[in-house]
Amino acid sequence: MDINKILEQSMSLEHQIFIKYGLVSHPTEEDIAKWYYRTQANIADCMEPEQASRKAAFDVFDIDPRILRKSQADTIEALLLKAKQLVERNSNND
Repeated sequence: MDINKILEQSMSLEHQIFIKYGLVSHPTEEDIAKWYYRTQANIADCMEPEQASRKAAFDVFDIDPRILRKSQADTIEALLLKAKQLVERNSNND
């Protein structure tokens, strides 16, 4: 496999969410949109972004709490921005 493709994949939103929350499999764009909207609703309910996104992750994704992955993942604010861009891009394509 091409090293550039591997690096690109490791920087993808799907992979970063997979790593951050210990997902069993990589999320779909639809799942990421659900996670984004659920996180925004939790933030509107006065949760801190990190707590809001973690709660949303457990609600939306299949997570194995025994999985612990270490990475240099983006901050939650950066992940939410990427998710927002994905949601907006997909809504413009509809």
